[in-house]
Amino acid sequence: MADIIPQDQEQQVKKLKRLLEGWRMALIPLKSVILWEQQWHPCAIIGTVSFLYLLLWLLDMSTLATFALVGLILNFVDFIVPVICNSLYGPSSWTGQKEKTFEEICKSIVVHYNKILHQINSFYSLRDTSPCMYYVISISMLCTLAWVSSSISNIFLLYILSMVMLLWPGIQHRGIFNALLALVNMAPKMVKSE
Repeated sequence: MADIIPQDQEQQVKKLKRLLEGWRMALIPLKSVILWEQQWHPCAIIGTVSFLYLLLWLLDMSTLATFALVGLILNFVDFIVPVICNSLYGPSSWTGQKEKTFEEICKSIVVHYNKILHQINSFYSLRDTSPCMYYVISISMLCTLAWVSSSISNIFLLYILSMVMLLWPGIQHRGIFNALLALVNMAPKMVKSE
């Protein structure tokens, strides 16, 4: 990630820092877990997500009740984390190194958010530049999504999506995906040389 970011992104970072002010002490250890700084972090992510989805599956609630319960839990966590962090850690425990790490987290969130927004905008710009390609991609993706969601349990699909979303930063940080791509790209060359 470049150290120089545009002025608009700098404003977004400042806004995000103000928004996440109460969460800053919780985000620093969370960053280390998401980026797998310890060997047991992927296991902790997988275990936590699996336990939560097992509870959802065992409760067997309707979709609306599940959304309501998840919303209640998220609101409770959003309320309680800043309270706990402020009571456990005083202002003196916030160091310059932690501020730098917090700013890096906010910059990373803004950069990834802007990348996703750019990808979405470029996809929708296909509608004007190449409508045939836009509709082929849209219709094929929606048909595939409809087929997969009718064939596989929705809670299992959400479980897989959650797992991938939470493990993806660690996979990228460790370079696992790039190593797999390099292996896939080398495979045809190895077959030709034999």
